[in-house]
Amino acid sequence: MMQQEQAIRVQGRFLEDSAKIGQDIHYVLRVSHTAQQEIFFPSINQTYGVFKPIKKDYFPTKTTDGNISVDSAVYTFRQFTIQDYQTLRIPVAIQTEQDCTFVSAAQDTIYLKRLMPNAKQVNIDSLIQTIPISPLKPKPDLRNLTLGAFSILIALGLIYWLLGNRIRQGFKLYLLWRKNLEFRRAYQRLMRNISNSTKGLQNLENAAALWKNYLEQMTDIPFATFTTTEMVDNLPDKRLEKTLQEVDSAIYGGNFSARTLEAIKVLLEIAETVYLQERAKINQEVKRS
Repeated sequence: MMQQEQAIRVQGRFLEDSAKIGQDIHYVLRVSHTAQQEIFFPSINQTYGVFKPIKKDYFPTKTTDGNISVDSAVYTFRQFTIQDYQTLRIPVAIQTEQDCTFVSAAQDTIYLKRLMPNAKQVNIDSLIQTIPISPLKPKPDLRNLTLGAFSILIALGLIYWLLGNRIRQGFKLYLLWRKNLEFRRAYQRLMRNISNSTKGLQNLENAAALWKNYLEQMTDIPFATFTTTEMVDNLPDKRLEKTLQEVDSAIYGGNFSARTLEAIKVLLEIAETVYLQERAKINQEVKRS
């Protein structure tokens, strides 16, 4: 095990020294290892602190005559904080006989490129003199404004008292429908681009992560951090265990087949079943109240 860890070298750095707020930032992650070791780069669906992930470009493995393989990827981020600088390190996973070991590169720093001068250097007096002054408008009648606002509040209170439960039910059902619609659009777009290729397997990984996050939003159960066994225990569906094993085999083992595409369709059917169950729960709550 010690020899295996010593053979791994992880390098990570920003391609830019500084960047503006909201500008694309590129971070290159490079790993050299023995050809027998399996290396997994983190997906863009994970959290990277203040950095918002946009995309990940993965490059094919290169192996030298000395039995050393090199894997690399470029992550594109954006960040919207105003601190002078930010640091980042991204770990990679190395597959072992029983589990995965995570190895990180040294953290790298990127600085904020400011468009405005330092506040201490701004002449406040000259700035105030350049601000246009709008003419004052007459104030509305305060008494009529108060009566109107009070009447609106009474009307809204009566409506809520009479229809409050149905309004809450309708709003919950609408939010549930919107989440389901957005999920299906994103998931089906990934489904159409799944294939036995590097990009296709990345789309498969993204579809599986999207599915887990959607179920977590629908049920408040942390599916995104669950293992396959934990997901099967918390989501009673006879098809789930075999389906997840088929997806994991394609992502981590490269065993892509027609059954992989069928498994992705089954995951969509399971998500639809969970959506209908959550709708039924909301309707049942209204009936009990």
